[in-house]
Amino acid sequence: MIFPIENIGKRAAELFLARQRFEQASPARVRELDAKSHPRCQPEIDRNSRKFDRLSYWRYRLLAGPFTISLCFEVLMEWSTTPSRPDQPFGSWADDLAAAFVRLEPRRIADLPFGGAISRVDAAPIQVSLVTATGHTVLRLASHIASSTDDLCFVNLQLGGLGRTTQRGHEQISTPGDLALVDTTEPFEIANYRDFKLFCFAVPRRLLPIALLDRPRLNLSATETGRALSRTLASYAELSLSGSQLPRTLTLIGMHVTDLISCAPEILSDISVERVHTPVLLSMMLDHIDRYSNDPKLGAAALAARFRCSERYVHRLFAATGRSVGEHLNEKRIAACTRKLLDRNSAQETIAEIAFAAGFRDISHFNRLFKRCNGLAPREFRRAAAR
Repeated sequence: MIFPIENIGKRAAELFLARQRFEQASPARVRELDAKSHPRCQPEIDRNSRKFDRLSYWRYRLLAGPFTISLCFEVLMEWSTTPSRPDQPFGSWADDLAAAFVRLEPRRIADLPFGGAISRVDAAPIQVSLVTATGHTVLRLASHIASSTDDLCFVNLQLGGLGRTTQRGHEQISTPGDLALVDTTEPFEIANYRDFKLFCFAVPRRLLPIALLDRPRLNLSATETGRALSRTLASYAELSLSGSQLPRTLTLIGMHVTDLISCAPEILSDISVERVHTPVLLSMMLDHIDRYSNDPKLGAAALAARFRCSERYVHRLFAATGRSVGEHLNEKRIAACTRKLLDRNSAQETIAEIAFAAGFRDISHFNRLFKRCNGLAPREFRRAAAR
């Protein structure tokens, strides 16, 4: 159907007037209208703010009509909080999370001032969000689920910080570039141990394969193909949140993102591009590091002796990966120590015992490297994880 240009201009004018009426409406009137269009949304109204939260979004649709909205750019909704009262350490964050996602309970990890911000856009059939916040934990409780009709999965793409996601006794550790998945119809816990940043894709459960929900392992940063997938998903998210996309474009993005997430396990099960395009000898050395990184004597010299080549040749092979032998080893060892410090069953082991068991020889070097990778010293990290 082709609409006359004068009708488009008329509806655009109606949209402008609708926004004016929104800004002039009393909070009570806005809540009354919103209850008719979306009863579950009950965030507070900030009369001085020009940002649209979910309540404003549905009010906007109610006044303007679906045809007008379809002619314009999709609405970018934003929430932020910087609490100022000691007795309310999270301020409005719990309400912000409920408006942007589902009902969640935030809990503190460390006694630090909290700040958080969320940007979200609808990219039907999914929603794409950017979350930036001080380290904290959020829990999805049985009481939240009992009063909810949401049937979503959250697929979080870690951009900064270190995350731990726990559901059904299964734990996912996320470093930058990794995905973690939770099902909102069951209790879960997501902990970020320092300031973090992530993209969240809220995907209807029915659109994801059942096998993906069963103990997901989506460590994209571990392989070159995984890192390529991570970059692709991040690019789609940035494009969606740019504020300049039409609803049709966002719908296409949403469909592509859903397909990519659904195929992630198959992509990760393939042989990595890095190993396909590098010499067989390097592939064997990388496998050797994966299996024996806890050997404190393992290094370029040990690899040269094991595979009967010169140490210089080992360094030349590893130059093709963009990282040295030592960097590969340290990555594996720090990851092993991080898992141990997060594991409550290892609470009786000292930090030195964990570091030496992972292959480190110098505890001072380990402490510096761990803090550089995780933002906290090992002792502080363990203390924060235990809360």
